[in-house]
Amino acid sequence: MNVFQLQAKKIVVMAALAASFSAIFIRLIDAPAMAIGFYRLSFSLPFFAVAVLVWNRKELFAVSRKDLAVCTLSGVFLALHFFTWFTALSYTTVASAVVLCATHPIIILAITTLVYKEKTNRKAVIGVMLALVGAAIISGGDYSFSGRAIIGDILALFGALFMALYFLAGRRMRKKLNAAVYIFLVFGACWLTFGIGMLATRTSFLSYSTSDFAYMFAIAMVCQIGAHAVFNWSLGYVSPLYISTIETGEAIGATILAALIFAEIPTPWQLVGGIVTILGLIYYNYHDAKAQKAFEEL
Repeated sequence: MNVFQLQAKKIVVMAALAASFSAIFIRLIDAPAMAIGFYRLSFSLPFFAVAVLVWNRKELFAVSRKDLAVCTLSGVFLALHFFTWFTALSYTTVASAVVLCATHPIIILAITTLVYKEKTNRKAVIGVMLALVGAAIISGGDYSFSGRAIIGDILALFGALFMALYFLAGRRMRKKLNAAVYIFLVFGACWLTFGIGMLATRTSFLSYSTSDFAYMFAIAMVCQIGAHAVFNWSLGYVSPLYISTIETGEAIGATILAALIFAEIPTPWQLVGGIVTILGLIYYNYHDAKAQKAFEEL
C-alpha cells in the first residue's frame, strides 16, 4: 500500500465522522426532502465550479460524451440516494434509517462478485458482514414492520441500493478523470436532478425559515463537502467497498448524536452493536490491506 492509499484511508474515516451529522441536520430541518437535496447541492456546488473553471478547465472540456453520461448517471443515483434517505428519516428513527442505509456494502459486494466477477478476500468479507451485523444490533433489531416505520425502512433500503450504484459508477470514472472535474460533474448532475424534481413536484424554492436555510447550509459544508466530496476523491486511491464499509461507522456517530439531541437513548443492544461494528471495520481494514499488499507484490 503506497502513501496515498494510506492517507486516503485515514481521510475516509474522518469523512465518515462528518457524515454522521447528516441525519441530525435533516431531522432539524422542516423543509421537504426535495428542497433539502436541492439546497444541499446549491450551497456546495459553487466551491467546485470555481475550482474547476479556474484550475481544471482544460480537463473539463476534454471529458468525452461517454464519460459525461456515466458521471450524469452517477449524479442521478446520488440524488435518488439523498431523496430516499432524507424521506426515510421522516418515517423511522435515526438509528434504523442509518443502519438500513448502511447495508450498501453488501450490495456492492454482490454486484462486484456476481456481475464483474471480481475476487474478494474472504476474511475481508467476514469483516463486512460483522460490521453490518453490528449495525443491525445498534437499531435494537426493531425495525417495526408496521405503520409509518415500514415505509421508512423500505426507503432506507432503496437509499442503500442507490448509494451502492453511485459508488460503483464513481469507481470507474474517478480513475479516469481528475478528482475536481469528476466531483463537479457528479454534483452538477445531482443538483440538476433535484432542480427538475423541485419543478416537477412544484416544491417551493423560498418559503422556508432562516433556521432551515442555516441547517441546509451546514449540511452542505459538513456533509456534502466534508463527506461526499472526500469519498469521491478517495475512490481514486481505495476501493468502493472499503469506503462504503467505513461509512457504516456513521451509524455509531449518528446514534450517539441522536441520543444527545433528540433523546433517542440507545439500548444496551445498540451499545453492543457499536462495539461489534467497530471490530468489523477494523477486521475488514486489516485483511483488505493485506490483500492489496499481496496483489501489489505479484
